[in-house]
Amino acid sequence: MDLRGLEAVLAVYENGSFSAAATALFLSQPALTRRVAQLERELDTRLFVRTPHGVVVTDTGRALMEPARRAIREAQSIRGAIDLVRSGTRGRLSVVGMSNLSVGFGSLVADFHESMPEVEFRMASADTTAAAVGMVEAGLHDLAIVDLPLTSETLVAHPVVSQDFLIVLGPGGTETPPDSPIPTVTAAMIERRTMIHLPTQQFPQQRGMLLYEMLRLQPAAHMEVSTCSLLVPISQSGRTVAVVPRPVALVGRAEGLALAAPPKPIKRTLAFARHPGNASGAVRHFLKLAGAPAAAFA
Repeated sequence: MDLRGLEAVLAVYENGSFSAAATALFLSQPALTRRVAQLERELDTRLFVRTPHGVVVTDTGRALMEPARRAIREAQSIRGAIDLVRSGTRGRLSVVGMSNLSVGFGSLVADFHESMPEVEFRMASADTTAAAVGMVEAGLHDLAIVDLPLTSETLVAHPVVSQDFLIVLGPGGTETPPDSPIPTVTAAMIERRTMIHLPTQQFPQQRGMLLYEMLRLQPAAHMEVSTCSLLVPISQSGRTVAVVPRPVALVGRAEGLALAAPPKPIKRTLAFARHPGNASGAVRHFLKLAGAPAAAFA
């Protein structure tokens, strides 16, 4: 049933004539008459009777008026709800990523929630970046946190932050005052130490090994931990070395661990990946807060 036909019938009933109804709806009178006639054919009943004194609504027409009003109100409510989702005022936003890549985005999530409190936000975790990308490709989440380069041919990536890595050194003669400058690492600082790192299967590019290669050394031993959040606590246990993002390293320094900078910068670029067809208001606003350029959606 066409809502335009219901609007036409209500307009005739409320304005008392076809001509006045056509004016109210900004239609020609023939166009309005066709809409009413089409609805009468669909319902197989007469809704109005023309008399010398004007238009009279039939009993079936009168019975239609209140349901018609409800249908139009519901349609307006649907349009309003869709407009709110498109604008980002309402709806849902789901982001997925590995725990080690999510470090440092807490303030972004807080800013998003403060600016769009009616949007339901969900942060999910994945075992690998490839798994996070696959979830977005399958439509299970809106955005994936990825470490560039992006391997997907389906998604588009919006680079948002470049992170540098620092070296966290466990106890063992390298302690420095918390407010002192961060020194550049030397071979003596890391030799005969155990390298703590994330699983090699999930992270084939081990930045700890990159550091040892720069200094032409080999770790005394390896210790694999499941998540980035364990790197600093375990570093407090003895002669260890871990190469971690700067925000994680600064946490370690606040807890008494020594830091060092690599001989050459070790960096990564983090991005949010989305399906090109997903440009909802919530997605656009989140990426804008993250620093993605507006031109990315052009």
